[in-house]
Amino acid sequence: MRIAISTGGCGLDKFVDDRFGRCPYFVFCDSEDPQSTAEYKDNPALSGTGGAGIAAAEYMAKEKVEVLITGSLGPNALRVINGANIPAYTASEDMTLSEAILAWKEGRLIQITEAGAAHAGER
Repeated sequence: MRIAISTGGCGLDKFVDDRFGRCPYFVFCDSEDPQSTAEYKDNPALSGTGGAGIAAAEYMAKEKVEVLITGSLGPNALRVINGANIPAYTASEDMTLSEAILAWKEGRLIQITEAGAAHAGER
């Protein structure tokens, strides 16, 4: 399965970024072999003036993501993710990308069913 994770850096030893729409990067990888399939891409929604969650969610659909791992999703991002039938799971920002993938595989991550607060910009 094609997984996407919000992150602040490149490398599976980097941490999950709890900001979905404003994270600096996304890692895309295959769940069966994340190490050799990992692709790190800039978040195209990062520099926008508004609607970053929606833009990032649309990017997930464009990238044909099958599972999303992030900190939380605002209401608009969650609506787009749900509309694209992409299950989203929450991981804490103290988890590395490798740990988050393993936790998802083992069923230890909680599926996001309710929106968190919209961040309304960068921090």
